[in-house]
Amino acid sequence: MIAVKDDCPGWIREFSRFLPLKNILFVYGNILDLISYPVKRPDSEEVYWTESDLPGFFERFLSGIQYEVMGFFDPVDGLKFSTPQMEDVYKRLQKGKPVDAPAPADSNPRQNKTANKEQERQETVPDRKWGAPPDPNHIMDGIRNSVMNRTTPCAFVFNLASRLVTSPSHIQKTEREMFTRILKASLSASEVIRGDVRWNNVLILVCDKLNDMPAFLYLNNPRARSIHIPKPDTIDRVRFIKRAYRAFYGTEQGQTEPPSEFASLFAALTEGLTNYEMKSLVSLSLKEKIPVKNIENICERYKYGITESEWDKIDKERLDKTESFIRTRIKGQDFAVASVLDIVKRAKIGLSAGTSHKASRPRGVLFFAGPTGVGKTEMAKALAEHLFGNEDRCVRFDMSEYGAEHSDQKLMGAPPGYVGYEEGGQLTNAVKERPFSIILFDEIDKAHGNIFDKFLQILDDGRLTDGKGETVYFSESIIIFTSNLGVKEVLGLSGDISKISYQQIRDTILTSIRNKFNHELGRPEILNRFGDNFVVFDFIRPPLDEEIVDLMLSKLTGATKEHKKIELLIGDPVREKLISVARINLHHGGRGIRNAIDSALVNPLNRILFDKGIGAGAKVRITSLIDHGETASHRFELEIKQE
Repeated sequence: MIAVKDDCPGWIREFSRFLPLKNILFVYGNILDLISYPVKRPDSEEVYWTESDLPGFFERFLSGIQYEVMGFFDPVDGLKFSTPQMEDVYKRLQKGKPVDAPAPADSNPRQNKTANKEQERQETVPDRKWGAPPDPNHIMDGIRNSVMNRTTPCAFVFNLASRLVTSPSHIQKTEREMFTRILKASLSASEVIRGDVRWNNVLILVCDKLNDMPAFLYLNNPRARSIHIPKPDTIDRVRFIKRAYRAFYGTEQGQTEPPSEFASLFAALTEGLTNYEMKSLVSLSLKEKIPVKNIENICERYKYGITESEWDKIDKERLDKTESFIRTRIKGQDFAVASVLDIVKRAKIGLSAGTSHKASRPRGVLFFAGPTGVGKTEMAKALAEHLFGNEDRCVRFDMSEYGAEHSDQKLMGAPPGYVGYEEGGQLTNAVKERPFSIILFDEIDKAHGNIFDKFLQILDDGRLTDGKGETVYFSESIIIFTSNLGVKEVLGLSGDISKISYQQIRDTILTSIRNKFNHELGRPEILNRFGDNFVVFDFIRPPLDEEIVDLMLSKLTGATKEHKKIELLIGDPVREKLISVARINLHHGGRGIRNAIDSALVNPLNRILFDKGIGAGAKVRITSLIDHGETASHRFELEIKQE
């Protein structure tokens, strides 16, 4: 029989405690997984651990405490019993007859035997066509009669009970009738007493989620109890590797259990995995001949389908060049660059506080705050290109598009039965496709509150379950959030940004962020997950604006030569004029500078090239830039010299 001990999973101890006290139990959660539990050998005090599916666990548990009728119902196969003897007992109980009642006397036994069999078939088997599902209402009538008896302990397990209802929020008439029968059966269920031993006749409903069942079954029902089966916790995962260690490929001869440090590493790497998935790790190790000592590689192959971590490909030489590479893309922002470099090094090593090995949380988390156009998004793209070789490895989500109530379904995928379910979520699909990436959530403060709950799970556990029930892992990603919170308050300090110190900017922006999450959103737990990973960007200040102008002019002349085959030369007076025009809107950052160059240079240049028919092979020198004022039809005009 199953040995209910202190080291049993908590839900098994809870089930054992309430089985004698309740008449209807709702078991939900990780119900499709293998169940691990201890079993006591019949001839000794020895206890060993084994596993089975959930119906197998219930059968073993109930038979161990001497339930004499155990019926298992599901929407496909109908009502089944562990043994033919149990079915015979049930057939008498469902008619309200005592089990030990004698058979009726007959003058013609042979003739009556055939008639009784036909009557019994009609009473126990619903009239349905071949292949049609069983009629739960018909079956419930027999179950109700059975649980009312006071002589024979009975338990009925409804497996896949969530499939008995089309929609929990819109229960159909036939479904309501069936669940009402279940409720009446639980309310009329009796207790069986034999000497000092007592049993409750009980109904056990196994469902995906508790709210899949109609609320009237369990709300204010003193006979009901709900029991949640979680995924294996750290203790369960350590116990698994101690039992399964020898089954992996490459176990050293004579070593029956793993070292304690290895068991802790396994527990960390398999956080969020089910018992079935952990058994799959054993199969993967054997199939691909990966030794158990390479458990990190086994887990990465299982989670991500990869043979080599892209983080392992990043050598020290590339990391040493990170700062110089970023500074070619981001001008100034010394504090931001230093913070990002620390996170990159931490991401490479993969350690986290509170653990002696690689954590399951994301490789790094950053919160970029500050004015618009100062390089927050550009920093994320630069990191993606430098670390993973392609700017496309920065997956960007504009959170202003996710402000509606159900917009979290766009990210994680719609639940089963809803439109778009097959497509999955935009975020989960992107991470499944590219687990080694930079995930950028732009303007995070504009997201709907429901999405913050998902962020909690990502930041804490490094994983999400999408609408299709598949687990997506973020433990190889760097997560970056951005926000413009506090910029209005900063600009209110002074009309001239050159008079505002960086410390004033940082203090004002961080205060605004804290107020937003603590008071307006009421989500201080989100703020706590960001920790000290806030990176406040400064305004673009002279002379950095000159460097940005030069960078943009360099890109413009390069693009003109590459795509139009025109050599473009820009004189110093034109450059100085562009800097003075761009400097007017420095509070708009790099975007303000780009807009100024577009307006003062790019638009009039395109106009001249078109009007004068200048084509490939030409050499054009811009000699002057004339500003006619904001009221002119064409404010800016260029003078050129074709060489």
